[in-house]
Parts: sequence; C-alpha cells; structure tokens
Amino acid sequence: MKKSQLFLTFLTVPLLCCCAQSVNTTKDKGIFEYKEIYLSDALGQQGKELGLNSVDEDWGLWGHNLRRVLPLNHSSQVYATVEGQRTKEQFCFSSEQLYEYIANYIIDTYGENDTQRFAILANDNDLVCQCQLCRKAGNTPHNTSPTVLTMIERLARRFPRHLFFTSHYSTAKTVPAHRMPENTGVLVSAMDYPLCSVETEHDKRFENLLRQWGEKMNHVYVWDYINNFDDYFTPFPIFRIMQRRLQMYARCNVKGVFLNGSGSDYSTWQYIHTMVLADLLKNPDLDCAKLIKSHCEARYSKAGKLTADFMLKQEDWTAKRGKALPLYGGVSQAVNCYLPAKEFIDFHNAFAALVPETSGDERRVMDRLCRAMSLTRMELMRLSGDINGYQTYHDHLAALKGKNTEVYSESCWTVETYLKDYEEMAQHAAESKDHNLLLGKKLTALSNLDEEYNDIVILTDGLLGLPSNYHCGQMISSAKTALLIGVPRVPGMKKICVWTTRNTPCHILFPEKITLTCGGITIAEAIPEPTPSNADRSVAELYIPSTAKGDLVLHIIRNTQDRTMAIDEIESF
Repeated sequence: MKKSQLFLTFLTVPLLCCCAQSVNTTKDKGIFEYKEIYLSDALGQQGKELGLNSVDEDWGLWGHNLRRVLPLNHSSQVYATVEGQRTKEQFCFSSEQLYEYIANYIIDTYGENDTQRFAILANDNDLVCQCQLCRKAGNTPHNTSPTVLTMIERLARRFPRHLFFTSHYSTAKTVPAHRMPENTGVLVSAMDYPLCSVETEHDKRFENLLRQWGEKMNHVYVWDYINNFDDYFTPFPIFRIMQRRLQMYARCNVKGVFLNGSGSDYSTWQYIHTMVLADLLKNPDLDCAKLIKSHCEARYSKAGKLTADFMLKQEDWTAKRGKALPLYGGVSQAVNCYLPAKEFIDFHNAFAALVPETSGDERRVMDRLCRAMSLTRMELMRLSGDINGYQTYHDHLAALKGKNTEVYSESCWTVETYLKDYEEMAQHAAESKDHNLLLGKKLTALSNLDEEYNDIVILTDGLLGLPSNYHCGQMISSAKTALLIGVPRVPGMKKICVWTTRNTPCHILFPEKITLTCGGITIAEAIPEPTPSNADRSVAELYIPSTAKGDLVLHIIRNTQDRTMAIDEIESF
C-alpha cells in the first residue's frame, strides 16, 4: 500500500551539514567504500566510531533536493515543459541555466579540490520534460534518463574530483549505453527485491541489474531496508537476510550500501542491529550467530543469552517459513511470516522478569525494550480476541510516552493514540458483548474483497478497529462502487450498526453512504459521520422495519475521492 514511500523514506532525509568534507573512496575500511545504517545508534559520533558514513556529512546534494542549487532570482528555464506548459514540479535537465546553477553551487560551497558526492535526481513524480532540446536528446513522456545521464556526464567531466550520482528509480531507470566517467555512480533501490531468507527468482534479477549498472558506472550504491516501517516495536529478523544480500552485493562489486531503518526514532534491538550490521558491512562472511551472541551479552549482561537465543530462534523460524518480510505490515503479517508468537511471549515474560534485577544504563536499556514490545503483546491479544488482560501491557506501554519512544512507525503513529484507540475498543467490547446479536455470526461477501484484506470474520469479532493504524482490525476495501455484505437474519434484530474508520494520511476515508436492502428493496440508509469521542471513527445505524422480509444486504459505498475505505465492525441490536 505504501510501496512508493520506500524510496522517499531515505531520499527525503534533509542534509543538516553543508560544510565541505573530503570523501574517502578507498576500501581501507572494508569491502564497501560507503556504509550507512540509518538507526539512531548509528547516527552522529557513534556511527563515525563504527566506520559508518552519513548523508548529513558525506553528500553535497542528497535525494530530491536539486532546488537547493537555485539562487533566489533564478531563471524559469530550469523547469520542465510538460504538455506545452512550464511546471515547477519538475526540472529540465537540458537547461543550460540549471547546469550553471549546479556548477556554481559546487564551486561556492565545496570548491574543486576535495571530493564530495552529489545526487542529481529528478523530482519525485512521473513528470518528464518534453521541451524541444529534451526530446531531441531522447526523452520520452515516461523516460528522463537521457537528459539526466547527459547532465551527470557533463558535471563529472567538469569536476573530476567530485562524484555524481543518478538513480535507478521512477522515470530514470535506463542503464546508459556507454561507459560513463569514472567519477559517476547510481543509487539503486532494493524496493523491488523482497526481504527473504531463501533464494528466489528476485535474487538473480537484482544481481543482473547491479551488474548491468556496474558495467557502465564505477560507483554502484544500493539502499536497502532493515525495518518494518509500520511497526518499529515488533522484533524484525534481518540478519540472515541481510548477510546473504551483502555477500551478493560484494560479488557484484557494489561500492556503497545504505541500510534504511527507523532513523532517529526508537526501534526494537536497534543497538544489536547497528553493531552486527556494522560488522557485516566490513566483512559479510563473518559468523553472524557469534556476532549476535557477542553483542547481546555486551548489551544485556543479565539477559544476553536469553535475547540471543530468541533472536537466533526467530531467524531460523523465519527462514523455515520462507516468506518475504513486509516492509509495511502489522502484527498479523508478522505472525504469518516472521514472528513465532508463543516463543515471543515466553521470551518477553522471561525478559521482563530480569529487568528488576538490573540497574543503571542496563536497567534503562532493558526497560525501554521490554515496554516497547508490550505493543506486540497487546496486538497478539487483539488478534486472538482475548483482551481481558490487556491493562498490564497498556500501562507498561504507556510509560514510554515522553521517552523518545512514542512514535512507533514511519507514519508517526504514536503510542498515545494507539492506547486511546485500544482503550475505546476494550470498553466497547465489554459494553456490547451481551447485547450484540451478530457477535461471532458469519457474514457473506457478495462482492470481491481486496486480496490482502479478505478476512470478513473480523467484522463480527466484537472488537472495533483502531483508526490510527489501519493494520489493527479493519477490513480495507477499494471496491469500485460498493462493498456488498450479506447479513444473516437473527431473531430480535431491530437495527444494524456499521462501524468504519478513516486515516486521511493513508488515503482511507469513511464510506460515502451505507444502504441496507431487504429482498432487493432499500429499507434504510445512512451517511457516516464522526463519533463524538473519535473524529476518525464512525458508526452508521440502519433500522430494520418490522415489516421487512427477505435477505438483508449492506451496500457500503466508497467515496471515490480517495483510494480506499475501512470497515471494522458490524453489529446488530
């Protein structure tokens, strides 16, 4: 659902430092000339001590930031022509003015003698300049590679000490036909290379892509991914997968690797991830199990062996499942492919029992980790339908607020909002369980369900979904017109309540309208409106006339202004 964000996650990181820095492009620090781990324990001085690089210090231009080279009163000639009109949404890479602005920026900010990296990338959209010069150079409405590569080559020859990068992404995916100057490179995203412990057809495909670029450019960099970006708190088994990939990157003579994680936000085992991956970036052939054990014992002396044993067990369990890890997913997806639920619960209980035996920094580190994993415990309870003991983990997780651990996803979903939604869900479940006539009853899908959201059982499980996180208890639908759901007749039914949620940043809106038909005749309709307690939750009440006979069908009509809608519970009283 958010695949397009994978590239943006890293490339939109702002440059915080504009000071001229000399770039080390040798291999004296390991196999790769550029190594970066985007986790908080690898940022700043800590990263330097581990021999890691940083976009803040090692790039003169990073990501989609070409606008930074433009002077205050710049020429409109730098902008693209699309359908005969100038647009500031994209650049014209045939523009002489744009070339001069980039050159002047380099000279004024970094000079010509040191070495710095510059990413010369089109803005992140599908617009391509179609002016006369760009079309003559080879641009098509969907391919800007010809003019971007020409700009890169021209800059590389003008500044032989600096490095200039294009990207393999969006409208710039064409490998150059000839060998480019030695000081050029490409940033290749691994977004289409699934995170999987076992070899698949994607391995050979990605390896071939890297080799194709390597034949034309001297500096091939890969940015890869080491987190579930919708859930930073559930343990993510990345080591076996990443070791295989780093070994392949080394075989392909890749010169640089970005490992994109949770950045400055907290994520479970971020320290162990940083330390082990930093070692593997220097030598991908090291014994990964020994590294995990060593760093766990150093970090959690009281629980070092316990933690390492679980991490290795999770790695093995995930490998046996052989499924690709979701970069955007909830705990239900985790349980399906990388989280052994029972083993995790046993580990969490044992880990929590050891926290009171610690003190100082060790106590602080273990306590934060233990509390963060309480979110996973609450989600496992919600998935099982047994939320009676949720208060313990609710209070445990609540203690994280204000400790730089409140945000648990790339979308800035917060612990505070999650707990508010969960509390409302638990309260409603307690109040309605003895009165809801549809609790546990089977609904019938009368129209196609979305492939990834086809579990209609959750609509009568008695638990409302959590509006702040679309993975939690909602059935997402992109039905073209309406989602049709057959409702069984139950004695005593007087009204049907349809609960829906919205998450505007994720393009999920309330349904436009909900109608109830009986025997093909409309007997009730309602327009969803926010509830008084939660602006992102709605309940539509549809009353059933005593004279209505025949099959009951809900028509949940999608608001076509956005992509999807979310239904989280259907009740009857």
